[in-house]
Amino acid sequence: MMTITGLFYYPIKGCKGTALDTATLTKRGIAFDRHFMIVNPEGRFLTQRELPAMATIMPSVNGSMLTLAKKGMETLSVLHTDEPYSEKSARTVVVWGSVCKAVSQGGIVADWLSTALGENVGLVAMQRDFHRELDAEYRVSETDTTGFADGYPMLLVSEASLESLNSRLIETGSEPVPMNRFRPNIVVSGCEAFAEDTWMNVVVKNSVGDVPMHGVKPCGRCIVTTIDQETGTKTGAEPVATLKKFRRNADGTKVLFGQNVIHARLGQLSVGDVIEVHS
Repeated sequence: MMTITGLFYYPIKGCKGTALDTATLTKRGIAFDRHFMIVNPEGRFLTQRELPAMATIMPSVNGSMLTLAKKGMETLSVLHTDEPYSEKSARTVVVWGSVCKAVSQGGIVADWLSTALGENVGLVAMQRDFHRELDAEYRVSETDTTGFADGYPMLLVSEASLESLNSRLIETGSEPVPMNRFRPNIVVSGCEAFAEDTWMNVVVKNSVGDVPMHGVKPCGRCIVTTIDQETGTKTGAEPVATLKKFRRNADGTKVLFGQNVIHARLGQLSVGDVIEVHS
């Protein structure tokens, strides 16, 4: 029997995640997942690829309050908004190929983050009524959308896949890596390694209401997986070097780990929920 063993959300794209017992699903995915994004002065997104220290910033959302914490800095709590309150707060920002409507979270937040990261940055939230289209090749419906995630509402990874990767790392004398290197939303157990690659239609069985999901695209991985998520420092070439040996896509340009999923209805997910694979 396959079950959900972990649920995570990442309020600020690229910053530390938080484990959940139960996750509420909105049209964009888990509530407040990648709802905020750090941008440069030109409005272009920044991640751990450019600023590995983002991993050391712990954001949390409690209602209308956003809290930012980092070791060695005073914790900051501010009211957040996803509706423009002035012409200045309305922003146009870019994440990969998507041009998005966003709302600046103000100078106090920008100053705190700029100090934490040693760069001139700001923070935006995705505007409440903005619809970010998914790649037409992989979306299930024209209404499918997401927040500031790389491309899809949620990422699913199995424990067996991580165990398989880590066994290869250990065989070559490298250190195993924790699941947080891959920043999943949903972690599952009870399947074979990399079984999630083939999942097209799955149903999460839930007492509140079953949630159908579509597996649409295995996830291409990058150098973020080489960054220690506790210290915000790059550890070397692993696990990408090992993934390149056995997890390349068809044309060899990417290494794959995890499955991007799109949910077919709103609802909730909980640790312990059973997952059924229908195709």
